[in-house]
Amino acid sequence: MKMRRTTCRLWWPAYLCSKNKFCSTTFLFGWSVSTSVSSLDIIVAFAFDEAELSSSVIQDLNHLPEILHETNQNMPAFLQDKCIFSLLGYYDTDSGANGQFPRNGNDRDKLIFSSSNKQKSTCSQNIHEGNRGRWSCGCHKFDGLLEQLRIASLEHNPWVKLVYGFSETVNRKIELIPKLDHVHWEKETSQLNLHVVVYDIPTFGGHHYSLGSQSLLSQVQSSCKKPKWFEDLHQKDPYLDLDAVILAVNSAAATRMFFQRNLHARRSASLFHIVCLLSTFAWKLFAVSVASLASFFYIILQFLHVLYISVSQSFISMTLEIVFSNTRKNIQIRCFQLLYWQIFLQDHVIRSRSCVEFAEKAALHKHSMWSSIVVDTLIGNLLGLALWFQAEYACLWVSNFANDITDYWLRTGCVWLMGNPAGFKLNTELAGILGMISLNAIQIWSTLWFFMGFIFIHFIKGLAICGIFFGLTVAAALIIDVISLVTTHVLALHSFLSLIYSQQIQAIAALWRLFRGRKWNSLRQRLDSYDYSVEQHVVGSLLFTLLLLLLPTTSAFYIFFTILKTAVSFICMVVEEEKISIWDLV
Repeated sequence: MKMRRTTCRLWWPAYLCSKNKFCSTTFLFGWSVSTSVSSLDIIVAFAFDEAELSSSVIQDLNHLPEILHETNQNMPAFLQDKCIFSLLGYYDTDSGANGQFPRNGNDRDKLIFSSSNKQKSTCSQNIHEGNRGRWSCGCHKFDGLLEQLRIASLEHNPWVKLVYGFSETVNRKIELIPKLDHVHWEKETSQLNLHVVVYDIPTFGGHHYSLGSQSLLSQVQSSCKKPKWFEDLHQKDPYLDLDAVILAVNSAAATRMFFQRNLHARRSASLFHIVCLLSTFAWKLFAVSVASLASFFYIILQFLHVLYISVSQSFISMTLEIVFSNTRKNIQIRCFQLLYWQIFLQDHVIRSRSCVEFAEKAALHKHSMWSSIVVDTLIGNLLGLALWFQAEYACLWVSNFANDITDYWLRTGCVWLMGNPAGFKLNTELAGILGMISLNAIQIWSTLWFFMGFIFIHFIKGLAICGIFFGLTVAAALIIDVISLVTTHVLALHSFLSLIYSQQIQAIAALWRLFRGRKWNSLRQRLDSYDYSVEQHVVGSLLFTLLLLLLPTTSAFYIFFTILKTAVSFICMVVEEEKISIWDLV
């Protein structure tokens, strides 16, 4: 047995509640959403009276189906999948009210956002109002194409007849609440319980509707396994498709704009329309030109990059790509942002403005991105110009700072570890070997820094130029790469000592298992008992004692260079955070 619908929710624009809006039969345009067998949602986007609709089209209404189809094509894809923009029905005076508006209701319960309609007796003959007749259900007989549209709408969409319902004085204005006369749906005429939801049409820059946390919760995927009955419950069709309804409400203003634009496009070409087309074409041509220039600039950079790789040695190019990876990545991102100029300039994209919520999110993303780029470029220019004019002083300060770190931190620290650091007794021979290796590496790097120091001033000027042309983020990325480059000897010594320390720890753990008569079973991933020989126990015990006594010396050097590497990483992290904070401030 098929369940009959009993509830109809009418989403009614607030401006249609005004008494002076309706002087004749008014046609309603919008969507109908039916997700449940017992309910129907009707979203009214806007309304046209019969005279205004007829005068808006060339002599007749032959283009109205095409206009409705083109308007629906401009809507979001999700809304097109759920429902179709169409002619919903009409709004008229009650046949029993003799064409008069209802009086103000004294009872507050009559001013309702939901009302229940009683059963009405259908008319068995046509009731004439002037030259217009009525069908037996009470609907008007329209002339020409409007009647054909009504018949065509009955096949796929509901056809609604609304009448003037209760009225109430709100802020000295008479507000009219529509009342449902009947609904034609699936070849049946029904009288449903009407729930009227009055909403203010969302406007760009004003407000829009959103499900808020409810829509966010539906996107959260929990890691825990849910029972089968819970999944079956969520697979059922929802009683109310709020996503489609809210999206339709947010698209009401854009729908009216698209509909009127398509109406004007069907008229004879006027001078104003030609000027609008020419201005739109000129703006798009300018956007394409700017995008072409940005693309040409990016192609030149890519060509120079490929040419440099082909000419230079492969090992050197791969090394430079690894060393300056952050700079290369940020320059690539900035070039991609410049290629976005075409989309940024083409502000008249219809699909992006089909929904107020989507339009506001797109505008917020676009403005935040470009304002961040402008602020980043301005700060980069200030830093670059200051660095350009003070290049020699900056080079001298950085050189002195690097020498102080090398002399007073690295060399002094290694010599301190070769003795008795903090009163701890270390192995003198091992400490001497590790200390000499560290001092030799530091001396080699200091010598290279001395001979390559003359090009450092060119690097300072290159950093200034990078900040002027690409902004602060690219300059900060270049600073991070250079810090990593000039501290290569620290990173190399830390990697060397980390390898020695980890191998020593693993050897001590293996010898401890031998000392206890246990062996690691790699197939079963567990410790098994094993009978070692006396020779194995003796050699293992000696090696275990030797490595355990040498562990404090290795740990001291490992901890020292780990602290230095952590300090370098912290400086790079501070520069990165400062770069990100500039974007967040916009």
